[in-house]
Amino acid sequence: MDLSSYRRIVVLTGAGISHAAGLPTYRGPGGLWTDDNLAVLSDASALTSRRAEVVALFWSFRRAIASVAPTAAHRALAAFEERLAPGAELLIVTQNIDSLHQLAGSRRVCEYHGSLAHWRCDGCGTELAPPDAEAPPVHCGEPMRPAVVLFGEMIPVAAERTTKHALRDCDLFVAIGTSGTVAPASSFVRWAELNGAPRVLLNLEIFDGARELFTECHAGPADELVPRFFA
Repeated sequence: MDLSSYRRIVVLTGAGISHAAGLPTYRGPGGLWTDDNLAVLSDASALTSRRAEVVALFWSFRRAIASVAPTAAHRALAAFEERLAPGAELLIVTQNIDSLHQLAGSRRVCEYHGSLAHWRCDGCGTELAPPDAEAPPVHCGEPMRPAVVLFGEMIPVAAERTTKHALRDCDLFVAIGTSGTVAPASSFVRWAELNGAPRVLLNLEIFDGARELFTECHAGPADELVPRFFA
């Protein structure tokens, strides 16, 4: 596909784009949410009943992420953004909380589920980017929580607004490393379709029904597909 004619590109990325960096996926074999305890601790209700465990879990995720680097797929998207013609735009909407897109050099990134780079106090709303340490920061007398969207929580208003506006105007939609079947991201491909935009899936596996939703589907590792597609 020749991408030079597209002016408003929206890319949705999921855990599959970071897998080559050594980070686990969420729902695939060995994924984080296949562990029942991890799934329970990722529910917002656990902040009340098991706060210390929730905070410790996500702090361990944060420290693991700090030791990895962007993949070839992350770098390819950043390089593509640098080459965009004047007036053309690329927005990356990521479901990931690892900030690897920004580390690779991407400038327009919407962190749909938040980021482990920021932590928040439930008491006063203070949010900060804490230094690396053995334990999460404490504020208002209790450990701060990760500024990420847990199960049962709403998508931040700003992230939802940015995404909807971009999808409304997009002329190309690409989903990378995600099935895109989990709400609310499952609606993105439909919004792009209503806009008449071509819809491309780059994923390790092509899920049932994908060919009815996407105009193109390519199966394989993100580190192979993305640099080739965005060359």
